[in-house]
Amino acid sequence: MEHIFNILKSLAEPGSILLLLILLLVLNNYIFSRLSSVTSRGNVTKNSISLFLVLVGTLALILTLPIESELKGQILSFLGIIISATIALSSTTLLGNLIAGIMNNSMKRFRNGDLIKIDKMEGRVTKKSIFHTEIQLEDSNFITIPNLYIASNPVKLTRKTNTVISTSVSLGYDVSRTKIEEALKEAATEANLTDPYVYITNLGDFSVVYQIHGFLEDSSKFYSTRSLLNAKVMDLLHKKGIEIVSPTFMNQRRVEEKEFIPKVAAQKETPVEKETPEELIFDEAIKSEKIEKKKDKLIEIEKHLEDQKDKLKEEKDKKIIDKIKLSIDKLEQQKKQIEKNIEEQEKKAKNDNSNK
Repeated sequence: MEHIFNILKSLAEPGSILLLLILLLVLNNYIFSRLSSVTSRGNVTKNSISLFLVLVGTLALILTLPIESELKGQILSFLGIIISATIALSSTTLLGNLIAGIMNNSMKRFRNGDLIKIDKMEGRVTKKSIFHTEIQLEDSNFITIPNLYIASNPVKLTRKTNTVISTSVSLGYDVSRTKIEEALKEAATEANLTDPYVYITNLGDFSVVYQIHGFLEDSSKFYSTRSLLNAKVMDLLHKKGIEIVSPTFMNQRRVEEKEFIPKVAAQKETPVEKETPEELIFDEAIKSEKIEKKKDKLIEIEKHLEDQKDKLKEEKDKKIIDKIKLSIDKLEQQKKQIEKNIEEQEKKAKNDNSNK
């Protein structure tokens, strides 16, 4: 009986550490499940804390085991070798993506809804997780990119406002440069771009390459505006009698003097589109961006609530106290409404994804 009691006594300390570790992991999971509606980075932080707790807990457990000190040292040395080897090989393992995911989120390189380009892949971000990032491409399909790949490659982030859109066109030396630049700037203006400017990017043997640029106020219409710019450039050059045709072809053709400009069709009123192509292509990315913005709004409200509560503690004037209480009530209602909307949208998004 005494022998059993000694065994239980020697296992009491390791058992208590194991129990504490389990409680901390459950508490960590509970806290971040409650905060999941506040920030999209919660999942990365939660998993990072869980990993840290497991490592520290394992170390503490080994140190408290009822075994000889020499054996403890050997176990710790073996554990150190395993961790070192894992970190050394992390570039090609899940740990590599984990570290890259933490780095990408801490750097805040991009967020849900942003238009990004990584290597030859371009689209809008729909989801960020601890191991990978999902983007919705121009053809509305999805691609999952490992975080390690993102961390080791340049990421081009398109600005939300005042992003530059450009297109190039090759024209002959026989056309006035001033006339061409005026036509290109007019085309950019008609494509709803502001402050247009023209670069001459190349003086070739047979043609000059002109590049028209303009600022787009809302990058959510990036692709449709780029297409519209190309259309307007073609229309305006034809309208002003400027041929978009290779000078080489012009020098070699054996036809009568004839301009290769299509006849202008009767202008029809363009019906107002209820949805832009981007709204159809990047539907999931737009939903994700809206949820992200509501989460940001929620953080702002919570900060405002804290400020109001601090003022309430210091204030002594009854009228001002009543105003502060009324303001707090309104903020609480707004908070509940936004939390409800976020929960509904996230639930709807999950159902939509499961039906795909």
